[in-house]
Amino acid sequence: MHGFGHIEIPSTNVEKSKKFFSAVFGWTFSHLSDIDYTIIHTGKHPNGGFELMKRIPKKGQVIPYIEVEDIDTTLKLIRKAHGKVLMKKSPVGAMGWRSQFETPDGVVLSLWQSVPKQ
Repeated sequence: MHGFGHIEIPSTNVEKSKKFFSAVFGWTFSHLSDIDYTIIHTGKHPNGGFELMKRIPKKGQVIPYIEVEDIDTTLKLIRKAHGKVLMKKSPVGAMGWRSQFETPDGVVLSLWQSVPKQ
């Protein structure tokens, strides 16, 4: 079974977003300078991150990531089930890979594959 592993929230100003979510929900944050990304620590799973953007998109504002063991295999299953691949498998630093797809009825979701633990 595959569960949600990460939720990404767009932000035009990460510092303002951190201040807001900290004040409202008590969340904490850490910055990954190698990929210029801010991780959200909710205290529960899943956690999330802020994706810095010039403008907040009108569609697909919050991006949930579904954890999978093999993105390539999952993308084949998505195509076979008449879904559409929007972003091919892409590396995210040394942490893993991501991809994005659209369901047959237009819902946009993302996939996450972690680097195997050694």
